[in-house]
Amino acid sequence: MNKLVSLQEAQQIILGRAQPLPTELVPLEEGGGRVLAQGVRASVDEPTTTQAAMDGYAVRSEDVEAASPEGDLFLKVVGLVGAGQRSEHRLKGWETLRVMTGATLPEGADAVVPEEMTESHSGRVRVLAPVAPGDYLLPAGAEIRRGQQLISKGIVLRARELTALATQGYQTLEAIRQPVVSVLATGSELKKVGERLHGGEVFASNLHTVSQLVKGCGGVIRSMGIAGDDLQSLTESIRRGGQADVVVTTGGTGRGEKDLMSAAIATLGGELLFHGVAMSPGKQTIFAQLDKTLVVGLPGRPVATYVAFEQLVRPMLLRMIGLSQVFLPEITATLTHSIGLKGRTFSFLFSRLTFGPRGPEVKALRSKRKGIMAEMLASNGLIKVEPGRDRLQEGDGVRVQLLDLGLDGLSYFAES
Repeated sequence: MNKLVSLQEAQQIILGRAQPLPTELVPLEEGGGRVLAQGVRASVDEPTTTQAAMDGYAVRSEDVEAASPEGDLFLKVVGLVGAGQRSEHRLKGWETLRVMTGATLPEGADAVVPEEMTESHSGRVRVLAPVAPGDYLLPAGAEIRRGQQLISKGIVLRARELTALATQGYQTLEAIRQPVVSVLATGSELKKVGERLHGGEVFASNLHTVSQLVKGCGGVIRSMGIAGDDLQSLTESIRRGGQADVVVTTGGTGRGEKDLMSAAIATLGGELLFHGVAMSPGKQTIFAQLDKTLVVGLPGRPVATYVAFEQLVRPMLLRMIGLSQVFLPEITATLTHSIGLKGRTFSFLFSRLTFGPRGPEVKALRSKRKGIMAEMLASNGLIKVEPGRDRLQEGDGVRVQLLDLGLDGLSYFAES
């Protein structure tokens, strides 16, 4: 366990242990962001009847064949049909019904004359132009046919999908269960946000970092708070967190005297699958399994926590909610300036990606004056740098992972 595994190996090990969770029924109003577990077919035609596509007058097209702006073709108005309504009257020759958009076309009619092609006269309407059968109508089933595949399995449900399900009358849907993730920060120097700091104490910001990232991956958070640099305290916290599907800890993953994560896992009888990944930042990451619970120990430095989560925890959670594309989407972008490198391992550079007239361009955010936290705040991507590179030249095409897209953003990219 002293050997660093490659990033690809680490991802393969994690995905080999992560399995899609069982399904559950979810009320429609709570379906946003959930992953559909079974494909859905339309239960009814949409619309269910042939409807007026515009406000106007339902007519028999043969009655208005001779209509023109210069003519005097009048029809008798025998009623009004509102949106969603149906008239029992069957049109006879030279009759018309006033119809609103969404009204069911009355029997005997085969077209609608839009309002702007008419002039209203007390109890009658003058038609200024002819219409053909089917004009200005929305036929039954024009939008959705009963029995057709409506939404495929594995789709992340958004407003559009929920709208379609609502039009079909679905009150519940079958979705993949959301993974429950226990989040624990470790370190005796940590304090809750809002408490008074003394000496070298710092706020446990990683609790909030990981919690937000987990939510963005479709997980449910169970905050375990802070555990000090004490093996008994840490072991007990992990034991309690082990009631979840996943435990994510931050800090204590190095090899110093106060880095106790690997010892806690051993004490609990867990299986340590790797300790250390050949990437930067995020090198000191641990992955283990404790009974049925997967445990990820992330480094304590906030930027390392962030990057390691995106590379290792995100794919695990997306696999658990049933998605096939689990890695951050990537594009190739043109580097706007040269960069000197020292990395001996796979590394990630915070960057700012823009879409200009010449295509995607990317700038690495490297500043000794501002520091790496400022780089992280200003970034919207991560430049991937292969091991052994000592320089990237201006104009090079580089691979950039896109941040902050959310699950909805995966629809823009081909499935891996």
